[in-house]
Amino acid sequence: MAKKNSTIFEIFLQSIGLYFTNIDRFVWYMIFPVFGQLAGIVLFTIVLYSFNEYNHLILANIPILRTPMYMNIALGVVLLPVVILWAKAFWDYMVAYSAVNSMTENMLKSERVYDFPAHTMMVTRRWGEYLLLFLMYIGLILLSVIPIFLVFVWILLIYYAFIFQIFIFEPELSPFDCFKKSSQYVHGNFRQTLLMIVLVGGLTYVILPQIVLTFLQTVKGVNVLKELIVPYITVPSLDWINMILSASGVHQITPEQVGLFIVQLLVFVIVVELLLPLRVICMCLWYKNFYNDSGAMKQIDDRILDRAGAKRKSKRIK
Repeated sequence: MAKKNSTIFEIFLQSIGLYFTNIDRFVWYMIFPVFGQLAGIVLFTIVLYSFNEYNHLILANIPILRTPMYMNIALGVVLLPVVILWAKAFWDYMVAYSAVNSMTENMLKSERVYDFPAHTMMVTRRWGEYLLLFLMYIGLILLSVIPIFLVFVWILLIYYAFIFQIFIFEPELSPFDCFKKSSQYVHGNFRQTLLMIVLVGGLTYVILPQIVLTFLQTVKGVNVLKELIVPYITVPSLDWINMILSASGVHQITPEQVGLFIVQLLVFVIVVELLLPLRVICMCLWYKNFYNDSGAMKQIDDRILDRAGAKRKSKRIK
């Protein structure tokens, strides 16, 4: 059987140690998935804003675009590369959910993580199965938007905490079986798993983002970023919001307040997404407490060595 850590807190501290020992590599690995998504959203907003703001100039210089059909086609052509950029970054971010588990196994042996393409390929080789797994997971999360299902869905998400680990370390299982196997692991260990999720969630969603935000505020970085945004936020654009706030007896908001909120939100989202490897490492180590098929670890190593696509020689059955 795989060796078990004695307590949740030991696993939690071990996860932090593994992550920060290799933080430079993990941050580099997450740069495109995180900032690619951000760039896609920003560019999408800029294109739409430009088309709306300079619509009269565009129509005056390109008369054919006065036809709605051609205008929509032109807009679609301009937005297509932006959408592709965002989609590629989002896919890479999804892949990291499972690829970092393979990296964790690597770190447990050498204390270092390397050869990111090899670990990533372990997911992309089975992209169809992985896409189905992720769509099922996202669909479950979206179901929580319906208030009546909120508590039920979040309880299920705790039971399905190991689906990405199972996808990597137990590749013989289908996406549906990954959910089933995860619930089997968590069954009887629900409170401990919940405590682990609270610990790593509190660290990566609250404590570390707040530390980064406080640092940026101290060095005036937040104010610099806010001043870049405020000129694009006009008072008339806030009129309908302020009308609602006035009717509710709440103070009206200003462009400066909106700009500050946007900067703080961006910092929070960026830090949280960059910390994805830490969350995955933590859950991977916790998963290994329940995983007793030591032979699978050898299979993982074989697939990493086989990343070039060369077929291993199969043994003949006599």
